[in-house]
Order: sequence, then C-alpha cells, then structure tokens
Amino acid sequence: MRARWTLAVAAAGVVVAALAEPPAIAAPAPASGPAAMPDRPDLQAAHLFQTGKYTDALAIYQRLYAETHHPTYLRNIGRCHQMLRQPQPAIENFQAYLRDARDLQPAEHAEIEGYIADMQRLEVAAAPPASAAPTATVTAPSAAAGSSRSGGIAHRWWFWTGLGALVAAGVITAVAASGGKERLPCPGGAVCPP
Repeated sequence: MRARWTLAVAAAGVVVAALAEPPAIAAPAPASGPAAMPDRPDLQAAHLFQTGKYTDALAIYQRLYAETHHPTYLRNIGRCHQMLRQPQPAIENFQAYLRDARDLQPAEHAEIEGYIADMQRLEVAAAPPASAAPTATVTAPSAAAGSSRSGGIAHRWWFWTGLGALVAAGVITAVAASGGKERLPCPGGAVCPP
C-alpha cells in the first residue's frame, strides 16, 4: 500500500514538473547580437514565439499562411492562440491543421488532439456560469453531522492519487507513443514551434 502511494506521489510530481516547464520550441539560427532578429519571416516568428511575444509571432504566421496555405502555419497559429489563452481560435486552427495536413504521424495527431482538449477545458472554465434558475441552499441539520464528511470527493486522498496516476499514465503514454518520430516538415526548411 505504501509503495503504491509513493509511486502515485512520484508520478504526480513528474506530471506537475512537466506541466510547469515552459513550452519547448525549435531553436532558431544563432543571431549576431542580443537583439538581432533573423532575416526570414518564419525564423522571426519562431524567435518571437520563443521569447513569449505570441501576438507578434501570430501576425507573422497568419501572413505566411495567407501567402502559402501550408498547413504547418495553421498549427503555429493555433499554438500562438493557445499561448495567448484564446481557446476558440486555437481550436479552429488546430482542427484545420488536422484536416489539411497530410501524412501526420499518430503521435503528432494525438499531440494536436491534446492541445484541442486543453483549449476546450479552458473554454469551459472561462465560460460564465449559467444562472437561468435560482439555486436552492441546503443546510446541514447539525454541525456534527456535516463535519464528518465535509469537503466532498476533491478532499479524499484516493481521488487525488487516482487523478495523479491517470495524468502520469497519459503523459507516459504520450511520450512513449511519440517515439522520436518527426513532424510534418515546415515549408522550405522553416523553423516551427513545437
């Protein structure tokens, strides 16, 4: 029992550490100075994305997609919206990428589906609560009766242990499924964010 608990806590720690890391992105070509920007627009956008300037990167990726109609730019546009916490445009661009990109590896398809699921959860969390009907308030008959079971399921140790195990299993499955497979190549050797 103690070994399972330790394993569950360790797995949850790995998941939290993985989620806390900033998003990885392919490194652009080395610049000649600290503020130097690459010459190619795709490299400029990748640099802007990497430095957290998602709005500026988004504008470049949108222009590049309008010029080339290459599906990888849909993915990049979706990633910018994702980082800007704009779920609806992110979902739309990720879905368009899945529809238009040819020869996607299963791992990348799963990765994009994961991005879509994340954005759908964000969209639900950001939605204002529906207050069409007044809610009734239920009070406990006595303080002693309510104190033995207060907090609900979210305050049970087994809930968080199970949730941690599920998240860890999902992360491990995603990492194992990726297996180092290459993504759809960027147009003209461009550098694209992950």
